[in-house]
Amino acid sequence: MSIAHLDAARQIGPAAEPGLGLYSQEGRSLLRLAAPIMLIALVNMGMSVTDAAMVSVMFGADALAAVAVGSDFYSIVFYLGAGILGGLAPFYTAATVRSDGAETARLLRIGWLMAGMIAALAVPLVWLSPNWLPLIGLDAKLLQQGQGYTSAMAITLMPMLGVMLYRTVLTAAEKPKVFLKVTVVMLPLNALGNYVFMNGLGPVPAFGPTGAGISTLLVASASLAILIVIARRASRSAISAPADASAARVSVARPSIDWRGLATVLRVGLPIGITAVAEVGVFLAATIYAATQSAADVAAHTLTLRTAGVAYAIPAALLQASMVRMARAHSQGDSRAERAVTTSSLAISLGFGALIVLLLASGAGPLAAAFFDDSPAGAAAAGLAVGLLVLLGVMELIFTPGAAAAGLLRGRKDTRVPMIYALAGHWAVGAPLGVYLCEWHSLGVTGIWIGLSAGTLLTTVLTLSRLFGLRPR
Repeated sequence: MSIAHLDAARQIGPAAEPGLGLYSQEGRSLLRLAAPIMLIALVNMGMSVTDAAMVSVMFGADALAAVAVGSDFYSIVFYLGAGILGGLAPFYTAATVRSDGAETARLLRIGWLMAGMIAALAVPLVWLSPNWLPLIGLDAKLLQQGQGYTSAMAITLMPMLGVMLYRTVLTAAEKPKVFLKVTVVMLPLNALGNYVFMNGLGPVPAFGPTGAGISTLLVASASLAILIVIARRASRSAISAPADASAARVSVARPSIDWRGLATVLRVGLPIGITAVAEVGVFLAATIYAATQSAADVAAHTLTLRTAGVAYAIPAALLQASMVRMARAHSQGDSRAERAVTTSSLAISLGFGALIVLLLASGAGPLAAAFFDDSPAGAAAAGLAVGLLVLLGVMELIFTPGAAAAGLLRGRKDTRVPMIYALAGHWAVGAPLGVYLCEWHSLGVTGIWIGLSAGTLLTTVLTLSRLFGLRPR
């Protein structure tokens, strides 16, 4: 079974035009690949926002807080697993470029083995989290209140890791639109499931806030089932009329577990997972720390963080698109194409970064005014939020080319050193500086975001230096 068969009939395309034509063509290829990836991220965020809004409206702020704790911890574990699975991408892209059906099938088997191993460790970790998270200071009562939801999300990790495996290989094969179609269909089903399982309907009992977790589990399972059916149909079509001998071998090969291949992919994927946790974790830590500040600080931080989540879809999409396009060029040993990918990726990322700055700078005031009321507390939060949103725009201008550079390095399977840069930038510089500015210079939540921006700047500078140090001559 191989997703690569979805791309079997697709031609690499005619030779690129010399000179500027190559860069223009590569830019278009990057945008065609990044656009559906960005939409997938926004749809996924829509599901998360839907869950939070429905729990808040139906059961109140306390229930939302209980669900949020479980959701945040699940997200950290999930991002780690998804990042590790992302290590398959450059290998899978290279196999797709060669039209090597046997290799893509082998990589998919390795991916399933990885997903199973991750699930075996992650599911108990999330399931039991209400029992051990109080040891690090979280509210035990709140954790127990959300235990049902957390348990449902722990089980959800199993199908979601399979979903992320297919997302990884579909993106690597430059077929993200297949995944986008499945994801879009699941958005309204998730909202419907929330309503049914939270309130009860007919023979279905009311599960309260836990129903949001049950709905997510069922939606994830349905998504995985659909992706498996799509992959099997594509595989059967390819086997019935194999394009080459490697495709025929896929139908009969029954190899044993490829431990060496697993280790090779893990060497690339594990640093990606740790990097993802470092990036997500620093914002989660900032949220926890912001909760110790004034009500206006917390409110302004919340709006800025939600806006950052939306803005993040752009650099995340460019990162993945850059990784795939670089992996394609690198697997062909084409240094000229690598330079075109690098230049186009960084130019596009700077353009989008500038666009984000303009949008946030011009929209900060109206957005803050719409989000907060006219009370003195609301006015104070709005005033803080305007400055934070502008600062967020500057951070995105810095982060977007850094994300593209990280993707380009991942396309060359260079992930360990960029992981170290991310840890150093976000945790050795960004977090301590934010605490210092907040506490010793009384900057409050603004100091936290200045620290986050400084950490992002250092990470981007180091990552770009690594990229150009390795750039083909």
